[in-house]
Amino acid sequence: MKIKIYIIARISKDAHSWTDAVCNQLDDSFEIFKPKDHNPWNKRHEKFGKNVFDVDLKAMKGSHIGLMLPEYGKDCAWEAGWYANSKKPVVVFSDTQTKWLRDWMVKGGVQYAVTDDSNTYKIFKKDPILKHTKVIFIKEIQELGKTLKKIYKSHYGN
Repeated sequence: MKIKIYIIARISKDAHSWTDAVCNQLDDSFEIFKPKDHNPWNKRHEKFGKNVFDVDLKAMKGSHIGLMLPEYGKDCAWEAGWYANSKKPVVVFSDTQTKWLRDWMVKGGVQYAVTDDSNTYKIFKKDPILKHTKVIFIKEIQELGKTLKKIYKSHYGN
């Protein structure tokens, strides 16, 4: 069985390369749902039909892990909140992105904060909310898949 990952990330064109760079680190044991590949990212959000919401929510319900990639958008904060109220873990991966740390309600719902940047790791460990989560340092982004597999096994016992 594949580990199903829902990517919580901005869908705008300027965020595509970061989302793809992170997702390309995950091997074939993962099934990755990237909203940017299913949503009309090139349209104004006011023009989205309800079907866009329905497709994303179905993918969230069918996933095992929500992987959040800062800097995310407003809709991503809703997705992170949905995961926080589900029995599925929210994992944030950040290298040097720290603007999201101002979003205390989002941070409060994160179960795992993963980074490959030593300065960001120190910031996470000192953060008054994240210090209550599992903060994980990986030496390089290529270790993200292995880390997500460990999180999956820890959470689901498989």
